Amino acid sequence: MLKFILVFFLLGLSVAHAEISLTELGMPADSNVTEMSPKFEAEMKERRDKLSTHQVLGLTTWGMMTATMLTGGSAMDSNLHMYLGMTTGALYLASAYYSLTAPKPSDIKDKPRMKWHKGLAWVHFPLMLLVPYLGYQYKKHEEHNQKHGSLEKQHSALAGILYGTFTISAALMVIEF
Repeated sequence: MLKFILVFFLLGLSVAHAEISLTELGMPADSNVTEMSPKFEAEMKERRDKLSTHQVLGLTTWGMMTATMLTGGSAMDSNLHMYLGMTTGALYLASAYYSLTAPKPSDIKDKPRMKWHKGLAWVHFPLMLLVPYLGYQYKKHEEHNQKHGSLEKQHSALAGILYGTFTISAALMVIEF
């Protein structure tokens, strides 16, 4: 299992190492890049740096999320699933931080795939908060031989929806459509 985790981590780093172009940052393709003001140029550099970091962390998060999903069946036998989930959550929040703090100049317009990418965050962000909590509650009740709540029983299904929406969101940015 540790080999799978390492492979997904390295895959995320290698795919995310690509340089983000100015058009991917929202600059019009016909704009004259040589006439940027120093302030605008500094904003675009900060935006490129933060979104590059967001991309690396996002794909690393996807790799860790994949490993977490693969270990879900053995969650009651060991704590590996829980620790992978905690690591995934920390990486997710770090990735979200870089995305949300990247400056966006007013003349930059989002492309359709970026709108979908941002829209899917409204699905996977609340699930990223809810799913680990439900897993914690499920395991706690299981250890104490207590009855599970109806929402706790949906932990696996909600984790699948989280994984699916996060995967689609990442694929929108990595694969050129």
